[in-house]
Amino acid sequence: MNIFKIIKELYTGKSNLIAQLGIFSLIGIMIISVNQVVSAFTGNTLYSVFAAPSEGEVIIFALTGIMLFIYFSGYLFKFAHECFDSSETELASISMDCFPIFLKTFPVMFIWSAYVGLALLLGYFLFTINRLEFFAYIILILILLPFVNMVFIIFAKDFSYSKQIFNPSTIVKLMSKTFVPAALFLVQYLFAGFVFFIISGIIFSFISYVNSREQQILCILFVLSLSSYIQMILNLVYYKGLAEILKKYYLK
Repeated sequence: MNIFKIIKELYTGKSNLIAQLGIFSLIGIMIISVNQVVSAFTGNTLYSVFAAPSEGEVIIFALTGIMLFIYFSGYLFKFAHECFDSSETELASISMDCFPIFLKTFPVMFIWSAYVGLALLLGYFLFTINRLEFFAYIILILILLPFVNMVFIIFAKDFSYSKQIFNPSTIVKLMSKTFVPAALFLVQYLFAGFVFFIISGIIFSFISYVNSREQQILCILFVLSLSSYIQMILNLVYYKGLAEILKKYYLK
C-alpha cells in the first residue's frame, strides 16, 4: 500500500477539492478561536488577532473551538465509514451529520480510552521502580494503539455496537491477522508525517523575518492552520490505510 498514492487521490476530483477547501476553512476558524481563548486567559492581548476578546466573546470562541474539534472527530469516522462503501479514495461531504456520528462513536472511544488508561496505571504500579521496564511497557502500549484505532474503524463500518467492539481480546485477533501489513503501513505513515513536519518547520522559521508584530501573529496563525490541516489529511490517510488493511486481511 502506497501512502503517497492515497494522499494524491485525496486531491483528485472536483468533490475532493471542494471538501479540502471546506476542511481548511473550518480548521482556520478553529485555530483562530483557540488563539483568542488562549490570549484572553493568558492576559496577553498581543496574541489576539483583532482586539482583546470580552468574556462573552471568549465563551463564543471556546464553544466554536470545541464544536469544531467534535465535528472533525465525527468527520474522521464518517470518512472511515465511506471507505467501506467504495475502493476509491473520496472525501466525505462537509455536513452536519458529523455531530451525531461523533455521539454514536463516543461510547466506543470512552471505553477504549478507559482500557488504555487502566493499562497505563497498571504499568505505573508494576514497573515504576524499574524505569527501563516501564519505558518498554509504554512502547508496548504505543504499538497497540493502531489496533485500537482499527476497532474504531470496524465500528464505523456500520455503527453497530457488539461484543467484539468492546472486548479487549479483539486486539489480539486484529494483531494476529493484520500485524505485518499494519506495521509496513505505519512506517510509511511516520515517514510522511516526518516529511510534512520538516516542511512546516521550515515555513515557520521564515516568520522571524516579518517585521510587524501583527503580521507575525497572522503568519503564525496561518502556519498553525496549515500544520493542523496537514495533520488532518494525515489522519484521513491513516484511517483510509487501516480500513483497506481491515478489508483485505480481517473482514474478508
